[in-house]
Amino acid sequence: MFSILVVNPKGGAGKTTIATNLAGYLAGKRQRVVIKDMDRQRSSARWLARRPRGFPEIRGALPDTDSKIVADYAPHWLIIDAPAGVHDKALADLVREADAILVPVATSAFDFEATADFLGELAGHKPVKDGKRPIAVVGSRVDSRTVAASDLDTFLEPLSIDVVTHIRDSQLYVHAARDGLTIFDQPRSRAQEAWEDWPPLFEWLQSVVAQKNTHSR
Repeated sequence: MFSILVVNPKGGAGKTTIATNLAGYLAGKRQRVVIKDMDRQRSSARWLARRPRGFPEIRGALPDTDSKIVADYAPHWLIIDAPAGVHDKALADLVREADAILVPVATSAFDFEATADFLGELAGHKPVKDGKRPIAVVGSRVDSRTVAASDLDTFLEPLSIDVVTHIRDSQLYVHAARDGLTIFDQPRSRAQEAWEDWPPLFEWLQSVVAQKNTHSR
């Protein structure tokens, strides 16, 4: 099982959008996927409750879900939708549980500042310092061709962390979330443009999974 922590303590960063759509893509590839919803709002869990039958299965877990239930399902992927405001020991526990970390960032000065502080906090955790928890930043609700996207790349450059991709602001995500779906459950004719933002993230994940498999041999 490979665990992905989707985290940014600032609300509105797009964590659940990234978590649910990533889960939808992986499930569509015939992978067993579990989303662990750690947020009090239970946005991922509510989304799963709305998910129609007939689409690729994604299972859910909550903080108090018996770990044996998850283990018995033998998921290929565990996606952890972290709570807003997570810091200190709670963050340390989530970092230990993860194999890789995704940090969605919205493109405002407030989000940049909060994320810089958070990335500094993440860097202080031993698994991250030791290079055992790869981190990728995802620009959230921003087109890669815009000034906002360039501003985000420039802001993060001194931190030596790349923006692996930019996920555009599209009503397709809003409508899919309302219906318990993802953009990857939509027909190509409708979702092709939105799909084009995701391959760099999938390639990054493939590389970190390959690194983990190499080191575990």
